[in-house]
Amino acid sequence: MHTFFAQFLGGSTTTDCIPKIESLRHAEIGTLLGYNIEAELDGSSKGMKLIAAQTEHVLSSIETQGALARKFYPDTSKTGGDNRCWVRIKVTGLLPNPVALYRGSNAILAARKEKGLDADVPYPGLPHDGDWDAALTGPGVTPSDREELLHLRAILEKIAQRAREHNVRIVIDAEQSWYQPVIDSLSDELMQKYNALDGGPATCIASFQAYLRRYPQLLEQQIARAEEKGYKLLIKQVRGAYMVTEAARWEKEGREGPGPVWASKDESDASYDYGIARALEVVAGQARESGHARIGVVLATHNSISIELAIKLLEKYGMARRVGGEGEEGLLVVSDEAAGSIAFAQLYGMKDDLTNKITGSVTAAGGFPLVVKSMSYGDLNECLPFLARRATENEAVLEG
Repeated sequence: MHTFFAQFLGGSTTTDCIPKIESLRHAEIGTLLGYNIEAELDGSSKGMKLIAAQTEHVLSSIETQGALARKFYPDTSKTGGDNRCWVRIKVTGLLPNPVALYRGSNAILAARKEKGLDADVPYPGLPHDGDWDAALTGPGVTPSDREELLHLRAILEKIAQRAREHNVRIVIDAEQSWYQPVIDSLSDELMQKYNALDGGPATCIASFQAYLRRYPQLLEQQIARAEEKGYKLLIKQVRGAYMVTEAARWEKEGREGPGPVWASKDESDASYDYGIARALEVVAGQARESGHARIGVVLATHNSISIELAIKLLEKYGMARRVGGEGEEGLLVVSDEAAGSIAFAQLYGMKDDLTNKITGSVTAAGGFPLVVKSMSYGDLNECLPFLARRATENEAVLEG
């Protein structure tokens, strides 16, 4: 178990993680550091003292990454404020019981239906103005739910403010679709506040799941919404990790029509690759027009085909030039603006061959990382659910 722990985790504390983070950085690889917080698996509620202690771990992660960022890459003026020292947060682990997210999300969906929104958008719809208020006051939301959601919002604000102070970007994980309307609402509101174009370096990265049938519409809406509201859209694009439970939940609740997830892997792959092409097209277009991109995308994938597509598009869209060789033999050098707007990501302890392929194919000035490793940490008991998922993924040799 100790060997397994060391393979997939940075350690028990941030201090344990620092040598591994430094080693990765020497190889031009950034880190997405996350204290391993999970909702209680038996359905029980967490105490507020435990949530407060876990929140302090998140804040400690930010302070650790901030100190390392000042050491590794103190001048971020050429990369849009980014230093590739990030912190990951899991919303369901930051409140007593995720049921408040579920009831708040249902209230959001009911409010949208009443307004005639998202009639042609697959579940769970798109973020809209008024969602957060609906989550707090809509039908089925109890006073306890409201209190828990407000406390969650206060925690996220505290985390985002600390991240802003240390110039560390925070990634808000995507989770099960029945929690996602509230998570979408919080991500949307935090991006508007902490990614404002006139407010300093952007701080918050939302996570979008390409295996959800809504994804092409979500991406288009979010690009337009960021332009309308005046903030930098930062997204981490993932395929999605809850396919089995999504289908089971849809059937259990007796919902009609197709479920939220694409019916086949091919459709999920096509959705993911559409997101790559569309996001890179927008980054390139904005950089050409103004010299600065107002969107940043993290392509989190263990799929070599998707990575090869993204690398080819970097060159096609003029964001990278090939040096030191003919045809595809040379190394691609990415422009400063593109480097600060595009990243690849893989899990720590997995797909190192793919990570090394990226670092050997594309580079940026000054050794700025174009790929990050998502590194979790925590004590063994807290990390067992995480380790179980990694074991399953390795056994199945997943390509997503």
